[in-house]
Amino acid sequence: MNLTRSLPYVVTVFGLTTPLGFAQANEQAAFNGHLSTGIEHDSNVSVDDLNASSDQSDQAWVIDAGLEGVLKPTQRLNLTLGYSLSGSRYQELDQFDQDIHLLSADLSYDFDPVTIGTSYHYSHSVLGSEPFLDFQRASAYIGSLIGDDVYLLASLQEKQKDYEESKARDSDIRGASLDSFFFFNNARSHFVIGVDYEEEVAEAETFDNDVWRVRATLLNRFLLGGENNRIRLGWRYETREYDQPSVSSSGSFLDNPFTGDFIDTSSSRRAEQANVFEASWRIGLDGTFSVEPSVSHGIYQGNEDSTDYSRTIAGLTLRADF
Repeated sequence: MNLTRSLPYVVTVFGLTTPLGFAQANEQAAFNGHLSTGIEHDSNVSVDDLNASSDQSDQAWVIDAGLEGVLKPTQRLNLTLGYSLSGSRYQELDQFDQDIHLLSADLSYDFDPVTIGTSYHYSHSVLGSEPFLDFQRASAYIGSLIGDDVYLLASLQEKQKDYEESKARDSDIRGASLDSFFFFNNARSHFVIGVDYEEEVAEAETFDNDVWRVRATLLNRFLLGGENNRIRLGWRYETREYDQPSVSSSGSFLDNPFTGDFIDTSSSRRAEQANVFEASWRIGLDGTFSVEPSVSHGIYQGNEDSTDYSRTIAGLTLRADF
């Protein structure tokens, strides 16, 4: 479940975001939104926050809708408020149907040459028609434009996970990130390279872990047939190490996707790695509507059977921006 949203001047490489760009709007208030729907084929239906897979494929109808308001009380002060809803409905594995509600707020001030800001995000997710996870993230960040086409952004984050059915997984997370943006094509396109570190402390020591993550994204906007097009290529690598020895579930993932009973199986330190590749092409149709084919492939490795798998998702969505 991808829950990260864009900070000002940032397009996150994880997922769901609309870039605000460098230029500040002249208006004191602006409003925009989007609505998209489509279909996806998932080769290995999984729940990301449980780090486990079903080993079954299925097709799902997907929907994503969002509203965003940008307020500028002064020329240098920027307040962004947003809400989005995303969901999926599988044809066979309806226990994996998911809805995610996301609220966000971001406040920043441009001191020139640096911008300082803070943001807050809250999400509530439903899995299989039952409450699943509440997630909160608060962050403080500082960014600066280097020359005409390089932007550096550093941030500190505090995060909190609250699982409805698995209190042992409830956790507090502290993290930091550094992103470098390289703009070209008159700032319509950019390349991003980022590094993250997170330390997660859970209610049960079994789930305490440290994460290092490297991200890279190439986003290119261009005109084709007089309409706006956008190609996005992304890659993410992360390595996660747990404080406790390796453990494994005594029951199958599908029997109990939320908790499971865990037992020690090895004296080695539990570890997981992920390599995820993404590609999408948003093809403009008439200025409001666009169609977007996309594909992603993830390779997940771990010293437990439930965390050693691969997953490919291919989708096609129709989107309206207003």
